[in-house]
Amino acid sequence: MNVMATPGGRPALIDPAVSYTWAEVDLVHLWTTAPPPQAQVFFDLYAELTGLDPDRRARMPILRLRQHLAVMARFDAGWGAAEIVRATLAPFRRRP
Repeated sequence: MNVMATPGGRPALIDPAVSYTWAEVDLVHLWTTAPPPQAQVFFDLYAELTGLDPDRRARMPILRLRQHLAVMARFDAGWGAAEIVRATLAPFRRRP
């Protein structure tokens, strides 16, 4: 879980997967969850405060590949992850 108690017993949120990487890598986890329309306010404000590259949305499908591969490894093909991976990689495949 992402909730632990402080020494005083108050709840505290933690990030169990701390990393030093691009902010987009963390944002992609939020981007993939079919957010409500209000979530766009969060993304816009985050971009304004951090100076995210405006082209980040074009990179999100590539950054999501790890998540889709994890779904494929853990669950059956019925989740549609394989099709999403194929579609994401299609522009990069060389055709004879």
